[in-house]
This record gives sequence, structure tokens and C-alpha cells, in this order.
Amino acid sequence: MKNEMMNSKLEIYVCNFKRDGGESCYERGAKELTDNLKAWAKKEYPQDIKVVRGGCLGKCSEGIAISCYPEKKFILEATLSDEEEIKKGLREALSKV
Repeated sequence: MKNEMMNSKLEIYVCNFKRDGGESCYERGAKELTDNLKAWAKKEYPQDIKVVRGGCLGKCSEGIAISCYPEKKFILEATLSDEEEIKKGLREALSKV
């Protein structure tokens, strides 16, 4: 086993859970939102922000769920149209780390 420190200052997990026969973040556009946020973070903040396609965060009933660390905060009820507001929030969070 090997332990290694992560380089990023912020880690963002976007729920991409796909539930058979029920509503889930994936069906609400989580894949596209994740892809967009990943591309943005790689271009603008490659060493500071890591965006991860996550599994179920237990908040699917509240729209696309995003967890942010080290803040330990959820962004809930997110939609594709919230992308710019999410980026703004991540920039602000990064300035505080």
C-alpha cells in the first residue's frame, strides 16, 4: 500500500448516479454538467480544482448534487443552467483555501 498527498486545493464530486426506473442526478444532466466543469477546471485551475464524476451522494431527490471539499458543503438542486454560478462559487471557495 502507498499513501500519496493530493495536489488539488478543492475537490468537487458531482453525483452521476443512474437509477433504474427512478429519478436520479444522471437523468437531470449530471454527466454534461460534470464534463463542462471538468474541462473548465483543467483549463483554468489545473492544479487547484479537481472535478470528479461521483457515485450517489444520497441527495438525488434534490436535483443534481455536488459535494465540495474541504468545505464539506453540498450544492443541491443544481441544473445545467447553474453552471456559471457554480463556477463563481468555486472561484470564491478557492480564494479562501
